[in-house]
Amino acid sequence: MPGRRPRPLLALIAVLLGLTVACESEPAMSPVPVAAGSSTASPAAARLVTQPKSAKAGDEVRLSGEGYPANSRVVFTFHGQRVGDAATDGAGRFAGVLVKVPDSFQTSAPGTQFVIGATSGPYYAETPFVITR
Repeated sequence: MPGRRPRPLLALIAVLLGLTVACESEPAMSPVPVAAGSSTASPAAARLVTQPKSAKAGDEVRLSGEGYPANSRVVFTFHGQRVGDAATDGAGRFAGVLVKVPDSFQTSAPGTQFVIGATSGPYYAETPFVITR
């Protein structure tokens, strides 16, 4: 119906799904900000950086991040496969954590892009990563 306000539960579901519910009397909600270098951030601006940004299967890369809960455990995944974990400091950061690119990606064509993720409860960030030979 025109001019009818959405129910609070429906509005909450729309927000959780990333949808915008528009009403005549309310402005549209803006999306959650995403930290530079991350493609996803929740619930705060968690950020993940890898160095280098490309390597071959079996190589080690360094992960650094911020915006996570203080003194918490962060789990790292490479294209969904767990590759390690680390503890954050009192400011919710970790730096230079070594993880190995899984050997199972040796058959991936050079230039194939994957995602490295870092999760601590509802806090998540990811960054692209490219396989080389």
